[in-house]
Amino acid sequence: MNKTTYIPTTVDQILVPHDMFQKAKLRIDTHLIAAQHYQEPTCIAVVGEARTGKSRLLEYITKEYKKYRTPEGLVVPVLSIRTPSKPTVKALVEILLREIGDKLWHKRESENEKTERLYTLLKHTKTHTIIIDEFQHFYDKVSHKVQHYLSDWLKIFVDRSGLMLIVAGLPDCMAVINQNQQLRGRFLAPIRMSRFDWENEDSREQFIACLESFQAGLSLYHFPDLASDEMAFRFYCATGGLIGYVAKVLHQACLNAQMSDQSSITLEDLANAYEEAVWVDEVAPMTNPFWPEFDMAPTEHLLEAVQLIGTASPEPIKPRASRSKAKDISAAEVLAR
Repeated sequence: MNKTTYIPTTVDQILVPHDMFQKAKLRIDTHLIAAQHYQEPTCIAVVGEARTGKSRLLEYITKEYKKYRTPEGLVVPVLSIRTPSKPTVKALVEILLREIGDKLWHKRESENEKTERLYTLLKHTKTHTIIIDEFQHFYDKVSHKVQHYLSDWLKIFVDRSGLMLIVAGLPDCMAVINQNQQLRGRFLAPIRMSRFDWENEDSREQFIACLESFQAGLSLYHFPDLASDEMAFRFYCATGGLIGYVAKVLHQACLNAQMSDQSSITLEDLANAYEEAVWVDEVAPMTNPFWPEFDMAPTEHLLEAVQLIGTASPEPIKPRASRSKAKDISAAEVLAR
C-alpha cells in the first residue's frame, strides 16, 4: 500500500447509520424543519455515555446545514460549538461570536455588550438553531453543583432569540436541565444514545451490522470477517459496545497497516491495535479479546466487566486527618506547664 496516497483517517470518514443513530437524526431533523417556522423555541438534549455517537450525530447535522454566502452576507443556519471546560457566560458568548464569524469576538466589552452583539449577528446570519456539545460542563463535578447563573442566561437567551437549541453531553448534563425548572419546561424528552448490549438480540444485530459497515468502508484492507459471531463478540468485549471504541481500534489497525506498508490485517494486528487504542485499568480489567486464547464463553462475569469499559474510575477517597494525635499533644503540653 502506498503510504503517500492513503489517508489514515478513513475510519473517521465512515458514517455507520445504525437504527439508534437514524432514529435520533430523524427526530432532530423533524424539529429542525419546524424550527424555521415556529416562534416558540424548541429544545432537545442528546444524552449518553462517551463514545456512543452523540458528537458524530451533531457533526453530521451541522454538515447538512453548512454556512454559505449570499450577496447580502454570510448565512449560518446552524451554529455549533463545544462548551469550554470551565464555562462562564462571557466565555460562551465569545465562542458563539467567534464561530459565527465575528472578528471582534475578543474585544474588551462587558458580558451584556457581547450578548447584544450576538443577538444582532444571529439575525443577520439567519441562524435558526444553536448546538452546544459537551453540555455536562455546565455542571461542576468538583462541587456537584449546577452553574445556575449560566443556565439562567441560557434560558433567557433561548426565549429572546427564539432559536432551536440542541445540547449534547454525558448523563451529568441532565442535572443542569432538571435543576432549572424554567429551562426544563422548554426541553422535549431527551434523545438517549446508549451502548450496544450483546444480551439484547436486536442490539447485538445492530452491533454486527455496524461492523459490516466498517468492513465495507475499509475495503482497501483485508480483515477477518468482522461480522462473524466470533469476531463480533471479540469486538464487543474489546469495546464494551461503544461505537467510538470500535472506530478507535479499527483506526489504529489501519494506521499500523499503512505504516508497515501492508493491506492484510490479522487477528494479531487487531490485538496490537487494541492494546494501543483502548485505555484499560482496574475499573474494567480485560484480557486482550483478540488473543487466540481468549475465552469466548459469554459468562456473566465477563459481560459485567465489558459493560464497565469506557466508564470513569472512581475518585480516590482521601483519608481524613486524625485529630486524636493533635489532642494528645495539646494535653501533654498543658500538663507540662
